[in-house]
Amino acid sequence: MALVRGKVNALALLEMRKLKRMPPNFAKITLRDLDRLDFRLIELWILQNLDSRFCIRKNTGLVDDNKMTTVYEVGFEDPKELTMFSLGCQILHNRR
Repeated sequence: MALVRGKVNALALLEMRKLKRMPPNFAKITLRDLDRLDFRLIELWILQNLDSRFCIRKNTGLVDDNKMTTVYEVGFEDPKELTMFSLGCQILHNRR
């Protein structure tokens, strides 16, 4: 569990939770229309509420009518945490 809940996460202590590269086995979600504040709040939510390793990377992708735009890919080592993120992160639901 996260330190907020009273347990120390060894990966967080060693600063190994957030990865710079997205491994191919990570479960991913693509988010668009994020600004810098949303990006920081999402990262903070992940650090406080989830346990495993994750990666957030900026990428380009196609959206409606094949327009290129900036998107963010968020990937998790544990697929269950992707489900928890998509259901529990209020920042995702407040943007819509």
